[in-house]
Amino acid sequence: MIKIVTAKQMREMDTFTIEQLGIPGVVLMENAAKGTFFIIENELKNFDGPLVYIFCGKGNNGGDGYVISRYLWDSGVDVRVYITGREEDLKGDAKINYQIIKKLNLPIKFISSKSDLKKIGNVEPDLIVDALLGTGITGAVQGFLAEVIDYINQLSGIVVSVDVPSGLNSDLPVIEGDAVKADITVSMALPKLCHVFYPARDSVGELYVTEIGIPNSLRTSDKIKIQMLEETDVSIPDRAPDAHKYTAGKVGVLAGSTGYTGAAILTCQAAMRIGAGLVFLGIPQKLNTIFETTLTEVITKPYQEENLYPNNEAIKEILDWCDVLAVGPGLGRSPETQQAIIEILQKFEKPVIIDADALFALSEHPEIMKKPHPNWVLTPHHGEFIRMLGKTDKSEFRARYVTLAQNYAVDHKLTLLLKGTPSLVACANGQVYVNSTGNSSLASGGTGDVLTGFVSGLVAQGMDLSAAAYTANFLHGECADQLVEKSARHSIIAGDLLSEIGSVMKKFEIE
Repeated sequence: MIKIVTAKQMREMDTFTIEQLGIPGVVLMENAAKGTFFIIENELKNFDGPLVYIFCGKGNNGGDGYVISRYLWDSGVDVRVYITGREEDLKGDAKINYQIIKKLNLPIKFISSKSDLKKIGNVEPDLIVDALLGTGITGAVQGFLAEVIDYINQLSGIVVSVDVPSGLNSDLPVIEGDAVKADITVSMALPKLCHVFYPARDSVGELYVTEIGIPNSLRTSDKIKIQMLEETDVSIPDRAPDAHKYTAGKVGVLAGSTGYTGAAILTCQAAMRIGAGLVFLGIPQKLNTIFETTLTEVITKPYQEENLYPNNEAIKEILDWCDVLAVGPGLGRSPETQQAIIEILQKFEKPVIIDADALFALSEHPEIMKKPHPNWVLTPHHGEFIRMLGKTDKSEFRARYVTLAQNYAVDHKLTLLLKGTPSLVACANGQVYVNSTGNSSLASGGTGDVLTGFVSGLVAQGMDLSAAAYTANFLHGECADQLVEKSARHSIIAGDLLSEIGSVMKKFEIE
């Protein structure tokens, strides 16, 4: 897993490396710039006599820019360095590296006004290095720096941002004001939140991470709770040679209603496709013909009533029999059904995957959330999660949803799979697993029902709730990624994920 750090965590790692290990900051700056230079050098290999503009701020981000300019100058590249502010404002490691390029007689200009920008000239650079602002900024960029950012965005060359595109808050997924629109971003040591979450991710371009000298023990510390899943982090349950349907896991499903039979069908099929041995589905008697015709591998347990009732014999049989319960997809929002959901959840002590209309029931009955729920996996999309949070402003949610998900899982001692781009799984111990798979083809009705079935099927096979949630999330996205290799994103539907999951799981199957 790749850890994702906040600005504070990055500062603490820098400080420890410099003060406790004795690696000077100027060495870290040199390493950062050298790693960035190699990436830039690769981008310039197809240019004949390239011209590079480097825009530097007065802080350490600008210091990285000075070192980059030196490497490019030494390799024969035509470099122009533009520094915002005044020479006397420079200090520390940045000043040291500025003095070096000054002694080397690199072309340097200090700029402080719009008229200075106009004097830069009419020759378009082939590549622009954005070394204006680093991870320390908060709030929207104001004044002349905003004008410099706008100027950079109007240039036609390749834009490479050092650590963070200037204008982005490294800790937020939102864009608060003017920000550089980078083609490439080179992050130092580890990715930051803005590199991963949209809409800030749109300004990052292709992301590279370069080593700067921070020890591995710090970069992999358990204190860093947010991490990006990689393929090597994913495994699927083994299946013994003598396995049979009763040992492969039993999933109970309460889903579907008039007009929403598809939700139940997709959830049940997904649970079976990912490996559950048996699936029981509770549905109204009048819909039974539809399900028995479509779900040939699923056992239906019809009940006479139009709405869900917890004391119905069919429902009680499912609850007693199953290893895990999936509840909510297309179930309906009648008062009777909503009340039944709450009664079932209050009494059911086995693992339960809660989605869609069952999440709505929770938002209408917040009293049920007053005690911990270690056996619950909630699978809301952003709108459902906002409703569950109650008095949360949408703009605040967009800026803080990663932290809100993390805190919610910790406070309620449950697992939260927050769907989105990217999806994430927040756990009761504070760990957050950010998904690295998936694409916009998942913006299609029913894909969430498939995900609920995947989680349920993995839990039924004995996986820990958190591991089942992030594994299902990864496999779900990988199905979509494989599908876009052979089909347009617009034409992929939820059922296509079911036909792809076998191929995806084959990669992880123990031979």
